[in-house]
Amino acid sequence: MEYGKLKMENYFNKNFKETNSIKSIFNTISHFAFSNFNYKKVFVLLLLFFIPSVQAQVVPASKVKVDVARLFENNYKKVIDGDVQVKITATPFADLQLPDGKISYRISNGGDKILPRDVKRVDVYVNGVYQRTLNLPAQTFVYKEVLVASEQINREQTLTKDCTEVKKVDVSMRADYVLDGSMLEREITTKKIFQKGEIIDKRFVKMKPDVARNADVRVFFVSNGSVMISIDGTAMSDGMLGDYINVENKNYKKVYNGKIIGENRVLVNI
Repeated sequence: MEYGKLKMENYFNKNFKETNSIKSIFNTISHFAFSNFNYKKVFVLLLLFFIPSVQAQVVPASKVKVDVARLFENNYKKVIDGDVQVKITATPFADLQLPDGKISYRISNGGDKILPRDVKRVDVYVNGVYQRTLNLPAQTFVYKEVLVASEQINREQTLTKDCTEVKKVDVSMRADYVLDGSMLEREITTKKIFQKGEIIDKRFVKMKPDVARNADVRVFFVSNGSVMISIDGTAMSDGMLGDYINVENKNYKKVYNGKIIGENRVLVNI
């Protein structure tokens, strides 16, 4: 056995000095594998070690970051009005090893809600065949033109063009609570102090409602898209355009739930 090992070492040393080509290595391994049955296991191991894998591709982490970020940006643009930027902050690998073929990514979760910081989960496919799932930490920025304070605004102060301005800023922390410039057409007062440059958050302002509680409203009853009848009613709560409120008709002594479609106008589907 010792003699066989020594013979193999000498043979490899001699051939490797002559050439480093894969062909020479393969011929060397084959010589020992088939001339001595006891070295078949060695032959298999050496093949796995020396012969490079075929039909494989290596994708740098930097490219994965860019491709996944673009995937989420395009998805978010379908559901939000604004400029969206996604940055994948890290990957658990330096390179992604995949079979040869066309690589595609599909959102597994995290594509329906925008969070400033979260983990994006995507499935990796090659030629339409699933390969693996990636969990990638990310930052998301949403830039919109919204109302910000151009100076300090005091509590109970009315918002006007003199104390506000429209700026394009990152609203990812409060995307659902911003106001655009058109809202200045409404009567809006503040419920807190806003510092200069601060985004006007609609949770901290009071807007004159489209329908005020106890106000007289016109109620339109609609069936299959056609107005059937309209009656007078009384609003039972405040509401803004698009809100659903209850209205009461005192003549019929009935309460209906409808959608506010304008100032003191409510639509009820029947």
